[in-house]
Amino acid sequence: MKRIILLVCMFMVGIGKASSPDGNEFTKMRLEYAASPQAILHWMSSDERKLLVEMYPFDKKKFAAAGAKWLEKCPVDARVQMMMAGAMGELGRTKETVKYSYYFYGLMQSVIADNDGLSKESAFKVISIDEEYTLCNYLNAKVLKQELNDFYDVLQVEIKGEKKKLYFDVSIPLKGIKAELKE
Repeated sequence: MKRIILLVCMFMVGIGKASSPDGNEFTKMRLEYAASPQAILHWMSSDERKLLVEMYPFDKKKFAAAGAKWLEKCPVDARVQMMMAGAMGELGRTKETVKYSYYFYGLMQSVIADNDGLSKESAFKVISIDEEYTLCNYLNAKVLKQELNDFYDVLQVEIKGEKKKLYFDVSIPLKGIKAELKE
């Protein structure tokens, strides 16, 4: 149902062709961002972002202004993209609601790609550990346990009462951490 609403809104406001977000376009965006020297790969621990998230429930106008500035620095932060969609909706700014929703779903599609995350072979490829938790929130998955297994983060989760292991390829974030430690 969400997909149908998104497609109709995209068509109505002229955001683009009436199709779902292209995961390839967003994968390219995420990988280029991760390779950039300005990349913030641990965005959930940024003080600026923490203040932004705390602001959301109280002042949607201020959040929208600060959120737009944050997304200029960190356009791959799917959670803030979705929060911006919510803020724009509450402010009655439909076109922007659709735009930020499009980015959220595109980023999530890019993480998921053609994988189910149920094994190392079908692991979700992330550029930041933060993407793992955004995807888990999107899937309504309660994280029970986390362990690192080679270049894979394995999260024991519960989804609709069923326990599962989700595998995330964390080779990109580990490469970033290694580079940070050399500095």
